[in-house]
Amino acid sequence: MNLEKSINQYPKELITIEKIMDDSLETTKVITIINDEFEEDAVKTAISFMDNFNNQDNRGCSNACNFPHARVGKGGRLVVTEKPPIQNEEFFEWFTNVYGWNHSCWDYRQVIQSDLNKVHLQVQFSRYRADGSRIGVFPSLWVITNQDGHWGIKMRSSFAP
Repeated sequence: MNLEKSINQYPKELITIEKIMDDSLETTKVITIINDEFEEDAVKTAISFMDNFNNQDNRGCSNACNFPHARVGKGGRLVVTEKPPIQNEEFFEWFTNVYGWNHSCWDYRQVIQSDLNKVHLQVQFSRYRADGSRIGVFPSLWVITNQDGHWGIKMRSSFAP
């Protein structure tokens, strides 16, 4: 995903360009309205996580999180990760083999609450196979916090496996 730059006046838009397949000429713009620097830092953190996830970069995903990190997944199962890495070393190989996953795209991101140390994002992403067929659509709630000067995802809740 490419992040388009905008001027530092608020409110403003943070835009990513989403492609269902790497060689696709079709793109979709996902626009997030942000009202201050805290929301901007939080949304950029979410975008960084997704970019690193798509690059199968566990270290990058972990850098976009704050710990302990909580995830409430499909079936209401709570997983708390006390310290990096966010996933085990075999995660991406397993995820690709089990689901046929190739990449994920944002469908939308919306700030629903924020203050100087915490932002709630309502997001939705879709997961795709290499041929562009959709695996699933996952509306989610992400809580992004400023922990000792580091913006990171503290909690994610979705129905994604």
